[in-house]
Amino acid sequence: MSLNLRLVEVATVPIGLPRKTDRKLAVRGLSSSRLISADVCYGFKSVESNAEFPKWEDAYSIGVRFNDEKSDVVMDGRTISRPHRRGETHFLYVSGLEHIDFTTPRHTVETILQRSFMREIADDLEVPHVTHLGKSLYHVTDDPVLRRLALRIHPYFDAPETIDPLFADHFMWSLGIYVCATYGDLAMRCPVRGGLSTWQERLAKEVMETSVVGGIGLAELASLCGLRTSQFAHAFKRSTGMAPYQWLQRRRVKRAKDLLTFRDTSLADIALTCGFSDQSHLTRTFARLVGTTPGAWRATIH
Repeated sequence: MSLNLRLVEVATVPIGLPRKTDRKLAVRGLSSSRLISADVCYGFKSVESNAEFPKWEDAYSIGVRFNDEKSDVVMDGRTISRPHRRGETHFLYVSGLEHIDFTTPRHTVETILQRSFMREIADDLEVPHVTHLGKSLYHVTDDPVLRRLALRIHPYFDAPETIDPLFADHFMWSLGIYVCATYGDLAMRCPVRGGLSTWQERLAKEVMETSVVGGIGLAELASLCGLRTSQFAHAFKRSTGMAPYQWLQRRRVKRAKDLLTFRDTSLADIALTCGFSDQSHLTRTFARLVGTTPGAWRATIH
């Protein structure tokens, strides 16, 4: 490591920063169910921020760049130095990393894909385990699908308490299967085309209905229905026309509408009763699904 750098650590990733600089490193964390992600911003914010992350081993960091930048990646004693363009994505094997040296301003969303989860995906699909991602331990690609996935979770860094475990699971299964099949050696079988049986659909909906406040994971729902996780997600969408987390959001909004008929109940209390993190979370979701705010909707029924 160059002597003019100071080393900081974000979770298990060592980052080298210039000693004499006014640039700040700001890191925001996002962790829910299987989702572990970080918004890493260097040189664009005036103050530093800290984030708590679970520790992980044997994992890839999948990073999508929000700006042109240059950084030095040191792996196994070898330095990889090259400019990167906005929108590019890297696959970085964290356990093989010595350190990353930030030399220019940088903004990335990094999502951790653990090998244990990659094995879970393969087991769920009943295919052999994935042996690699990309062409090397540090692989860079330009992939619009990965950019769109990063943009889907980026707003949650402003309000991490609003992310639902069911959405986090859905996101990670989508990301994991896509990455392992596109950049790894995941063998894909023909998808199961049928929907849920009557009892499976009823059970899944009843369980989600009782989990409106606390939330529930995708794997747990699949297990209750006697299905593999990916099989359940596909079958539920085929039966209902929407993903499980979308169905749950609509039930929360339906419950909020019922409570809005009682004028004495505050919006803050309704939000918590319906599984939203706070009143603003209720307002954003309600407005997106209904087309108006809870307050405005309440005014129309009285």
